[in-house]
Amino acid sequence: MQSGPGFLPTFLYYFVGTTFIVVFILSQGLDNSALATLGNPFQIAIPLGLLAGSLGGYFNGYEQLELPLKNRGADLKKLNQTLTTMGYVETQEFEQVKVYDRSFPASLFAGKLIVEINEKTALISGRANRIRTLKKTFNVA
Repeated sequence: MQSGPGFLPTFLYYFVGTTFIVVFILSQGLDNSALATLGNPFQIAIPLGLLAGSLGGYFNGYEQLELPLKNRGADLKKLNQTLTTMGYVETQEFEQVKVYDRSFPASLFAGKLIVEINEKTALISGRANRIRTLKKTFNVA
């Protein structure tokens, strides 16, 4: 249950976008003498694109966490409390799948969390930085 793009598509999105924006800004914003001194604008744009792609993929790519439910009631209660503490509220429910979202301004940058509750596990899918926070909270490797 992957709810969004993983590292590679997210990396490519940020890499290509940043590279083209930097090339456009350098080629349109600098006069010919500065451009001749600078050389090819791609020499600056590609390293910046690699940096932006790496950071974007690391923080915004989607990951999945499989959380074992040893004591189903207590573990689900702890999960709900943790998500509430993180600012998430259940917005939709489809059979065994619950969708958690944050309020308006925060939802633009946090993304949704999708939780599928099975008999012995809870599968949580969301942005990588949110999944890392949940892994630390529940001590899952």
